[in-house]
Amino acid sequence: MTSLKTKLIISYLVLGVISIVLHIGVGLTFVPILIILFFLSLITGYIFSNKITESIDRFQKLINNVSSGHLKIDFNEQSADVIDDVSESINRMISGFSALLEISRLLTKETSLNKLLNLIIDQTTKLMDAERTTLFLYDSDTNELWSYIAQDLEIKEIRLPLGRGIAGNVAKTGKMINIRDAYADPRFDDNLDKNTGFKTRSVLCVPLFDHRKSMLGVLQVLNKKSGYFREHDESLLNALASNAGVAIENARLYEAQENLFKGFIKTIAAVIDARDPVTRGHSQRVSRYAVALGKELGFSENQLKLLECAAILHDVGKISIPDAVLQKPGEFTKEEYEIVKKHTLYTKEILLNIYSSSDFSEIPAMASSHHEKLDGSGYPLGLKSEAIPLESKILAVVDVFDALVSYDRPYKPAMPPEKAIEILKSDTLKGKFDKKIVDIFIDKKLYQIERREYVRISAELSIEYKVLSSDEKRQVDLFKTTTKNISAIGLQFETKDTISEGDSLEIRLFFHQHTFDLIGRVVWEEKIGDKKSLGVSFENIDAHLKNQISGYLTDFNKKKVYI
Repeated sequence: MTSLKTKLIISYLVLGVISIVLHIGVGLTFVPILIILFFLSLITGYIFSNKITESIDRFQKLINNVSSGHLKIDFNEQSADVIDDVSESINRMISGFSALLEISRLLTKETSLNKLLNLIIDQTTKLMDAERTTLFLYDSDTNELWSYIAQDLEIKEIRLPLGRGIAGNVAKTGKMINIRDAYADPRFDDNLDKNTGFKTRSVLCVPLFDHRKSMLGVLQVLNKKSGYFREHDESLLNALASNAGVAIENARLYEAQENLFKGFIKTIAAVIDARDPVTRGHSQRVSRYAVALGKELGFSENQLKLLECAAILHDVGKISIPDAVLQKPGEFTKEEYEIVKKHTLYTKEILLNIYSSSDFSEIPAMASSHHEKLDGSGYPLGLKSEAIPLESKILAVVDVFDALVSYDRPYKPAMPPEKAIEILKSDTLKGKFDKKIVDIFIDKKLYQIERREYVRISAELSIEYKVLSSDEKRQVDLFKTTTKNISAIGLQFETKDTISEGDSLEIRLFFHQHTFDLIGRVVWEEKIGDKKSLGVSFENIDAHLKNQISGYLTDFNKKKVYI
């Protein structure tokens, strides 16, 4: 029997090695999971081999008795029972181990924390043949457990102090709890049942730890469909919880790194956009348009991530363009335009240094080709048709659209969306843009995701303003100036006054025969020589007044000629 047990354990060891080989492709990020899988193979092997060899020991004794001449034993009855035990144990072992391997494979592939938690719950419920699974995460700030996801519950968030209820006790002690009759156990808290109408019978609850054995949360399974949770259920859930804990930790690390990187690239883009007040927010808007188009075109989640990064950083090369050229108020000369065009080459050069790994190797080409045209008339390389990445074709459309409707320069005021759409259609007929992309952008009205609810125009309207201050020592002067641009929800003007972002202003707007008294708050400021350019958002303005101002501005704007 010792030899048989050894063989069984060795077989589990081999299966463990095989599972590692099968999963090795997931990369070094998941090495901790693979190591745990290896040791779990040994542990599971030991547990199940004990169960099987107990039955086989009984079967061996039966055979030995028969061989020794002790024939008074009811061979048929006992042998049938023992063989059934052996068969059941083997089947349970194979089924449970196969399920664990499949779950492990799924967990190692998922890097999204939200999807991972859903996956753990779904797979746990199936594996344990239970009615419901709840995953509680530990909040170290409040020393509470809270339910991130609870299946089929109307309550979206459940918070439990450590020590309260079954889950709270497991989190406090770090030990598994298996209860056949929940309502007979004094630790059970029936408030959740009362609030949801669910009836808890049996409970199996295990702690979740990271690789440092720090508490991550608990996994609670309710109501075994076939009676109550047994010893082999405990073994399975313990093994799954060990794997799930490491997977959660890795997903959190991945998410933190991704958020940090996204924040980094968005900051870079914001700095580039801010060099020219006219293009403020351009990269973010282009990103939102592009991602919306990508979704309509059926892009995968990974493709959308690459597209978003390329969109946010498509103008990063402008950091190498001199301010005297980039911020020129008038039209570019031929020489200046050639300098500006070089920003695409600079973009590629910069991004090649950032995105060196194979996973992101396509981003530099995507981002730097957003001025290429299907007919070869674009720049920097004059690429044609299929030579242009699909992502770049998307960026080409949305970059032009946003420039037309958002850039408000003295020589070229911002266009209404309808005018910009006509230009896109015209250039598509000329063979410059991808027709499918333009059609989706227009037909699905994706251009409206960043469309201003109220028209904004470039206009010099007279205003008077003073700073509202609770500081009695601050002198409150009345200033007069003119707007640079204005809409029904805010305006922009320049001043030499010591006004800062966050200040509140009392504003009087003069529009022909009409006067409007408004309250505004400075939401951004930009240094321009010895002046500041200020963006002001109107506060506490009702819908009627917004529509009234917007109507006047729309009528005024119709008199403009767009070049």
